[in-house]
Amino acid sequence: MMGISIPLLTIAALTNGLNPCGIGMLITFLGYLLVFGNRGKEKNWILKIGIVYILSVFVTYLVTGLLFYGVAYYIQRWWLAGVFKYIIGGALGIAGLIQLKDVFFQDLPIHLRMPMKGFEKLTKLMATASIGMTALIGFLTTVFSTPCMLPLYAGTTAVIARSGLGMTKVLGLFLYYNLIFILPLIVILLVMAGGKQIVDMKEWEHKNTKWMRFILGIALVLVGIWISFR
Repeated sequence: MMGISIPLLTIAALTNGLNPCGIGMLITFLGYLLVFGNRGKEKNWILKIGIVYILSVFVTYLVTGLLFYGVAYYIQRWWLAGVFKYIIGGALGIAGLIQLKDVFFQDLPIHLRMPMKGFEKLTKLMATASIGMTALIGFLTTVFSTPCMLPLYAGTTAVIARSGLGMTKVLGLFLYYNLIFILPLIVILLVMAGGKQIVDMKEWEHKNTKWMRFILGIALVLVGIWISFR
């Protein structure tokens, strides 16, 4: 049994939320609506669509975390528990090194990014961005972005599974984590709905992608080490 540090949980959630996959996809989606959408200039409509998208990401991510928690909870109570933490810790360490590799040597093979086929599929769906289609886009974005969004979340989930907390507190932790996780998306939505030009947002994304990968990579390595030797 181990305690859960709320400050560390907050840092992990915010770091995970600052991943280039999720942020980049939201900027692309809202930018498409602003440039090509018939109602792209209506602030209330952009806000509505953005909220549906973010809620879809939130729910998908929450359900994914709870499913992984169920698996981790039972595995860590079998004889595999001692091995499982090293597997998770090692996987996080490798994921972190891959993210750091992309900061300095992005042309080298092996990346933790959204597959190009997934991105192409999402861009096709954007052409019919109704409320229902937006929810689907949010769901698929979360699914296709698992290579860069899931590792840190999986590590955090494994830590929660080892905490020995009751299910009510566990659910509260997951709700809190995911609320913090979507905060960067909410900020992006408010900025773009407020009139920020898509060109400026894409330029900001391009300039800061390396820093986001660097922070995420360091966090993955540290969490991996912490889980392995806790």
